[in-house]
Amino acid sequence: MDTSGQVCLNHLVQEERVEFLAFLLNKAVPITSDQPVFYKDIARLPSQLWKQWKKACQEELEALCKRKVFELADLPKGHKAIKNCWVFMTKSDGRKKARLVAKGFPQIEGIDFDHIFSLVVQYKSVCLLLAVAALENWHIEGLNVKSAFLYEQLDEEIYMEQPKGFKIHGQEWKVLCLHQATYGLKQAALAWWKELLTSMRKIGFERSQSNAGIFIHKAKNRDIIVAMIYVNDSSFMENNATLVKEKKKAFMGI
Repeated sequence: MDTSGQVCLNHLVQEERVEFLAFLLNKAVPITSDQPVFYKDIARLPSQLWKQWKKACQEELEALCKRKVFELADLPKGHKAIKNCWVFMTKSDGRKKARLVAKGFPQIEGIDFDHIFSLVVQYKSVCLLLAVAALENWHIEGLNVKSAFLYEQLDEEIYMEQPKGFKIHGQEWKVLCLHQATYGLKQAALAWWKELLTSMRKIGFERSQSNAGIFIHKAKNRDIIVAMIYVNDSSFMENNATLVKEKKKAFMGI
């Protein structure tokens, strides 16, 4: 088998593994009968639920379009469009959420991406800071950054197939040219990390040299605010509640 054939075989095997993993997770952690695992499952649901999940998909696409994550384009000669899948979840308040995720495993290093990185604060650091916060009676403010992986522009030229159920009539052969990082891409987490660094510096925080997920802000009155970041979840903590809320608000406003 030549090199190109082996690469195609490897991609096929990885895609099958993704499908099989979803099947195993569904068996290990049972989900409600009204929550689909794959997009094709939506068609089997009652009409009302079908409409809710379709609406969730539509809202996701509208959010991506609003951020100008992609645009419809013809696939250039010599390029291959990566696939994608829908990931479904039901929030604690009953809301239906759908997320379009790129199947980034066929991406080739040096062509589709250069480096990978995942922002996770070390577990022992979390335990230590929470212990200090409890002992010193610190105030803690939590924050979740929505669509965190959609903030950074891509340096690479990447194309993705149109999502299932939402191919544009009469232009089914076209693909999505990605301008910004999206969930599932190899470089998505690194792109978010770069954007986060810039944002934190704007509001006076510096990254810890020993832990990528810890940021420190030293106020003029010598108060020190600590921020912990785990992917897109963050916590701001210090004994000055007013100052903590101000920094959280400043971060939200960037």
